[in-house]
Amino acid sequence: MTVFRIAIIFLMLGVTSAFAAGMRTETLEVRSASGSHEFRVEIAETAAERAQGLMGRTDLTPDDGMLFIFPQSGLQYFWMRNTPSSLDIIFIGADYIVRSIAANTVPYSEEVISSEVPAKYVLEVLAGRAAELGIKPGDRVIRIP
Repeated sequence: MTVFRIAIIFLMLGVTSAFAAGMRTETLEVRSASGSHEFRVEIAETAAERAQGLMGRTDLTPDDGMLFIFPQSGLQYFWMRNTPSSLDIIFIGADYIVRSIAANTVPYSEEVISSEVPAKYVLEVLAGRAAELGIKPGDRVIRIP
């Protein structure tokens, strides 16, 4: 299926950039050994928003992301189905500490990606950003919206 056809299908279904669609955006700050890094994040806090995630999206910039907020801490599972961009998936505990990172995920993959440890928050950013900014397990998220 061509990119044009995919774009038409998403427009027919009403799937566009969540930034443009009015999803709440906030600033999230991660503090690592290399310094403090801010991301403009879309907040996915309802079941429907979490299920949609970044599927079909190609508009992320290096300082954009999506923050998934779950009702409770636990093992979190993701996949890259219908997601055209490779991502870093950063799993964050209820205490705002980075617990694990799934780096450079495979676009469109249906392989299950596990947090491997309990997480309450999940931050998705463009692939390679975590390594580029020196973000690793043990780092602290300063502001969770």
